[in-house]
Amino acid sequence: MTINGFLIAHGSALILPLSVIEGPIVTIVTGFLSAQGYFHWYWALCLLVCGDLIGDLMFYGIGRTGRTPLAGLARRLGVRRTVPAEVQDGLTHNAAKMLFIGKWTHTVGWLVLIGSGMLRLPLSRFILLNLLATVPKTAVLFCVGYFAGNCYPLFQRHVALATILLCAVGVAAIALVVRHAEGIWAGGSGR
Repeated sequence: MTINGFLIAHGSALILPLSVIEGPIVTIVTGFLSAQGYFHWYWALCLLVCGDLIGDLMFYGIGRTGRTPLAGLARRLGVRRTVPAEVQDGLTHNAAKMLFIGKWTHTVGWLVLIGSGMLRLPLSRFILLNLLATVPKTAVLFCVGYFAGNCYPLFQRHVALATILLCAVGVAAIALVVRHAEGIWAGGSGR
């Protein structure tokens, strides 16, 4: 059974849990199904935003509560250097940039979300920044499904290329933000 058939058969009750698991694909499919009259667009869009935020809070929680085990895993993988407090402060100062980059490029988003928890970004700030990044991203993906859902075979053929491009853009953008944070630590020009 395809995700389309699954959503049609079981209705909008599944939009929220499925969007927690795989947000972008479910968002595009839900947009397409809303255009076909299966869902009210405003209700579906609210459920998709909530599902995306719930998934992001789960990654944040992993980073927040799993800081010590994750640091141990990093050491086992050969990352022995601890991040100086000044760099952590720089990254925290640039949290908005990092979250927006992570959310909009999607491929490195989980790293940024876990990192936000590990950096102990205040939960209220995390939720606000994440909401500001989630709403436009979800709306764009929903509109892609709503207005261009008939072009799904074209999207399916180019999904690997798009993923690679988004990953490269995300890694490059995050590297720039981290480099800027290290420049602050090294005494370079500040914020």
